Amino acid sequence: MDARSQEPLAFVTDFLARTFSLPAQRLAPEATFSSLDLDSIAQVELFVTLSDHFGIQLDDSRADGELTLQQTADLVVTGLADVGQGGRPAQG
Repeated sequence: MDARSQEPLAFVTDFLARTFSLPAQRLAPEATFSSLDLDSIAQVELFVTLSDHFGIQLDDSRADGELTLQQTADLVVTGLADVGQGGRPAQG
């Protein structure tokens, strides 16, 4: 796994565990939104939270039931690369 995707992946898994009370053992990088029983509203909520936290624009139309947690983290890494300086972490 690319070291740059570790922070976004950790954020994704922590967010899902806290927000949707998902057990950590279900939050493997290869887990899909469908396998976690996350509906489209939950997926959009995650994308909005990622956009706000990392200071990037994520197209929530890319949220799909078959998207894995690792692929989601990779979208964040790509978004950070697109802004050039690594985005901006959210305050507080």
